[in-house]
Amino acid sequence: MATLFRMGLVVTFSALLLSGCSARVKNVADTAKTALFGHQDVVLTTEQVNDYPYAAAYIKTDHFPQAVAVLDRVSDQQRVYRTGAEESITVRLGRILTSSGVPGMPLYTSNWQSDPLACHVQQQHMGTRQLCPRHWQRDVEVGNYGENDVTRQTVQSSFMVGEKQSYQHPDGTDLTVTTIIERGSVADHSFENQFYTVAGRVVYARQWVSPKIGYAIWREMKPFSGDLN
Repeated sequence: MATLFRMGLVVTFSALLLSGCSARVKNVADTAKTALFGHQDVVLTTEQVNDYPYAAAYIKTDHFPQAVAVLDRVSDQQRVYRTGAEESITVRLGRILTSSGVPGMPLYTSNWQSDPLACHVQQQHMGTRQLCPRHWQRDVEVGNYGENDVTRQTVQSSFMVGEKQSYQHPDGTDLTVTTIIERGSVADHSFENQFYTVAGRVVYARQWVSPKIGYAIWREMKPFSGDLN
């Protein structure tokens, strides 16, 4: 099965029509060809990013190079990105919740509605003094449903707001972002996740996903227009 970062030799992105709430789009063939064998990161120039006609994100892990994922559809705060015909990742504010066709990525995340990240992002955007939850517990499933090979683990974590820092967006825009830090544990492994937030959205996220993949980095490459309102 083709994975997120190792697609087949022939990757055809035919024109896909926009329908309903879907934002499904065709990818750029040259971008796909660069990622075929998984030997190097896909990195577009600032000019290429600004000329890119679709909302998209960069995704990479500790074990696989950077690929471009195109926004497929939107549902409230959830964003579904695709890199090929079968590989997809569902993200909420930069956090990877579910996936399809991507070994090692979460298949399911419980209790995602209670993720304190959303409160912290909104708090930084609105400048309110609301008290956000500091702790979050969820179950995450990783594996393969079709082969009945699924591991379910309980993840516990706590949150804090870090310092502001400078961050250059892939489109060349210089941003001042606030770092949301999440520290936690799963089984016998401890982790630290970081989310960069600005203007009510997350533009960068480094997060632990599984022992198979390690950390994954999600970066907004071309923002969804609905996130800029």
